[in-house]
Amino acid sequence: MSFDEMLRAYRLEGRTLVALFETAEVMKLRFDLYNGDDPQRYKDGMVYLLDVSVRHEQFRIADGAGARLHETFSADILRAELAGDELRLVADCSFYATKDRDVITIELTGDTVELKEYPPSSQS
Repeated sequence: MSFDEMLRAYRLEGRTLVALFETAEVMKLRFDLYNGDDPQRYKDGMVYLLDVSVRHEQFRIADGAGARLHETFSADILRAELAGDELRLVADCSFYATKDRDVITIELTGDTVELKEYPPSSQS
């Protein structure tokens, strides 16, 4: 899916990045799509997860404490901006272990991503 299609379908601004996974092949960003203003993803107590996967060379932390994204954290997406074949995500991160905060900028390039949307589930 293209970045433009993804932004139209999932409106990432105001959503929460809840995890970053790294495998030998890809970087996977996991979002919780819950939002009180979303007519499809608004029920309290429910989790609406979306995985966005890109190849390593398509992923870069442009600003902020990117190395800390392997800790337990949550990050509110403040801005999601397209610039050519690049998607910039500006996120306000809260790191749970240290109780620190930082604003980071994630850049995804290449204009296409692989998506996996999970069925809604109740929070455990």
